Amino acid sequence: MSRDGGASTVKENVIEVPKTKDPVLVCGLPGSGYVGKLAADHLVSSFKLKKVAEYTSATFPPQVSVKEDGTVDPPRAELFYAPTKGGKSLFVFTADAQPTTSEGEYELSDAVVKFAKKCGVKRVYTLAAYITGSFSESPKVYGAGTSKKMAESLTEQGVTLMKDGGISGMNGLLIGVAALRGLEGACLLGETSGYVVDAGASKAVLELLAKVVGVTVDTSKLKEKAEETQKVISQLQAMAEQSREAAPQTGREQRPAYFG
Repeated sequence: MSRDGGASTVKENVIEVPKTKDPVLVCGLPGSGYVGKLAADHLVSSFKLKKVAEYTSATFPPQVSVKEDGTVDPPRAELFYAPTKGGKSLFVFTADAQPTTSEGEYELSDAVVKFAKKCGVKRVYTLAAYITGSFSESPKVYGAGTSKKMAESLTEQGVTLMKDGGISGMNGLLIGVAALRGLEGACLLGETSGYVVDAGASKAVLELLAKVVGVTVDTSKLKEKAEETQKVISQLQAMAEQSREAAPQTGREQRPAYFG
């Protein structure tokens, strides 16, 4: 149901309700730098997760995705699952896009958290971007939790706690809804410029998530993508430097192009 009591904009298709052991839910959605989305897709691929539920919403952006064979798919959100070697069960939630309305975000977040709780999930982690406007070769990971206990568990693993500000969209809302439904939640945010798809930030977030959750994640493929991104960044910085050098000097102060 929607928040005002009307019909929900979200349709849930449950494929399977898996039997789980000590499950956690990890969420990564499209956003700045695609930090969360890249990380979630990497988890799905690395652990060969199986889709257990999918969601459609009238509040997804009005578009379709074109596939390699020339066919199209409407936007959807998907929930994947698999047990891991460490004895834990891992749910991963991701989507083609985030809803375009606050009502859609609330309804989709609530549907996913309700299903996860039904499957025994007690902790929810979201992966997102911490936008700085500058490039970093060694991105920091910031975080926030729904309780002091969760916050302390993050700092113990090297996460820098956020002291103020907000976490927008479903990346923040999912852990907020989790708390309302009696679950614990935390958001891990990878430092990123916000200008490019940032696999380096995704890698940093995943490595800390692995320590916090207690699973082993191979991030070698993300490392390759991060190195490719770094080459592009270096080219952009070189072009900016050339532009500054070529710019005519006047009596007025010249402001350098900002790339970090």
